[in-house]
Amino acid sequence: MGYRLEITRQPVTPKLTRSEHRSWKLHRELARHLTRSTLTQWQPTIERNLRRLHSGVTGQPHMRNLDRWESLMTSSDLPGLHRVLTGLGRDCIEMREVSPMGGLLPDEERIRVLRAVR
Repeated sequence: MGYRLEITRQPVTPKLTRSEHRSWKLHRELARHLTRSTLTQWQPTIERNLRRLHSGVTGQPHMRNLDRWESLMTSSDLPGLHRVLTGLGRDCIEMREVSPMGGLLPDEERIRVLRAVR
């Protein structure tokens, strides 16, 4: 047919709102620390945050996403958690809108990330 398929990889700037970009950067920083060991250390905080979120969040997709966070935590699904923390798809962005990861990033790192986003 005379045609050849060529696939090239190149960096693509994500199209996120300011808030989504900020959240993605913070969660991406958390993903750098995520290991089996840190997940075990973080578990009490994450569970407390999930309980708080469940008591204050209504509607879809938020309730469904909270259930997905709980499932990822219950199964200790590190690859799944990394995907949600760093993903740029709409699904991951919506998951981070009800993230139970608050309070886990050390203050100095959080401040550094937030300054870089400005």
